[in-house]
Amino acid sequence: MVVSRDVNVGQTVAASLSAPTLFTIANDLTQMQVIANIDQADIGLVEQAKSVKFSVDAFPGKEFDGKIEQMRLNPVNVQNVVTYNVVIDVGNPDQKLKPGMTANLTITIDERNNVLKVPNSALRFTPQRTDSSTGAGGQGQGQGRRRQQQGDNNAQGNNSSGQFAPASAPVLPGQVRVVWVLGQDGKPERRRITVGLSDGAATEVVDGDLKEGDMVITGQQISGASRTTTNSTPPGFGGAPRGAGGGGPRR
Repeated sequence: MVVSRDVNVGQTVAASLSAPTLFTIANDLTQMQVIANIDQADIGLVEQAKSVKFSVDAFPGKEFDGKIEQMRLNPVNVQNVVTYNVVIDVGNPDQKLKPGMTANLTITIDERNNVLKVPNSALRFTPQRTDSSTGAGGQGQGQGRRRQQQGDNNAQGNNSSGQFAPASAPVLPGQVRVVWVLGQDGKPERRRITVGLSDGAATEVVDGDLKEGDMVITGQQISGASRTTTNSTPPGFGGAPRGAGGGGPRR
């Protein structure tokens, strides 16, 4: 199968140190290759890939299966963006895939089936106080929070690998995280879990006090009455009451 012709009939072809290209010929179009540009930040994960699926714009909704055959070590630097070429073998028995098509790849690094998972927003949630009490009660609440944080630090010290992570830390397999569930009394209850595989939206629960069906909390809505209102308008611009001080404008 002739893919392209680089010369016309009657054209003079001059051969120098290298032979000129007259035709580009494909031996078998039922066996194709996808040359994928993988970012340097993801090339380490691609080495552990189990399967590759991709789609083309010519056939929306249809996925093609591929297999990683080669990872080339030559870096490609385009505007300070370093990528590596990965060769993916694809079967094309129906010859739907044509040379030069753009493929959108989905590379599966690892997968888990029939596991308990929680949304990542639940791992980053920390409840806030909704009452406006001050004085001894507020001080006692602050002491309780300090004791709770101290308990987390002690747990981290007792853990041999030191894998306890706060809510702001990125999700990594093997970490001990804290999630909050809605208790029977309608108040948040604290649970500790060990996380596993994560896809960026949900995370696997390997171990912990969380059970299937528990209602995890991903956000909190604070009423307007419990918010602290402050007057941020500078004096002399309508914020100060009339007749309060001599800093206001006079006529």
